[in-house]
Amino acid sequence: MGAGTFFTRLFFGEAGVTRRKTAGAKRILQLPDRKLLAEAYLPAMAADGGRILWVGCRAYTADDYAALEAGGAEVWTTDIDPEAARWGVLGRHRTGDVCIIDKIFPDMIFDAISCNGVLGYGVDTPEQQRQALVAMAAILRPGGRLLLGWNTDKIEDPVAAGLTSPEFAPTPYAGQESRVRFDEVTHVYDALVRT
Repeated sequence: MGAGTFFTRLFFGEAGVTRRKTAGAKRILQLPDRKLLAEAYLPAMAADGGRILWVGCRAYTADDYAALEAGGAEVWTTDIDPEAARWGVLGRHRTGDVCIIDKIFPDMIFDAISCNGVLGYGVDTPEQQRQALVAMAAILRPGGRLLLGWNTDKIEDPVAAGLTSPEFAPTPYAGQESRVRFDEVTHVYDALVRT
């Protein structure tokens, strides 16, 4: 537990912790990268349908699964943190490391994967990133989409470093170029297709 959560709980109780987390989630949802996700990528993924794996669960991602499922997709979630299961899809969540995600989901093939804010937040070294990308490719059908979100202040460019090839090719998606950068934040989206 972080110091902020500890002191909030001490002085304001559990309701204060919930209000603090809700305020943090609201702030994140106002970021330009999160707005683009909600306005372009999620509707496109929902329209494509199929089985989608969402890697990395937080309080602010729960509405994303609902948006995808409203469009007819079947969403599965995963996170390395067992506590994050509360933010995953009930009955369709598995806890595990994305670097061995093919071992966590050995019985499934996905039509799309969203891996947003994971590289650089636990999957830090180029070796870990490469391992995660190979493992995701193993459970993504050929022609399936990977939406990869990462931050320039956390890791080096995984596409330029060759970590996404030969399993993935950059491809425009959802009315966007294959790579989208933002002036206001360090976030980058790479839209990739499984080769």
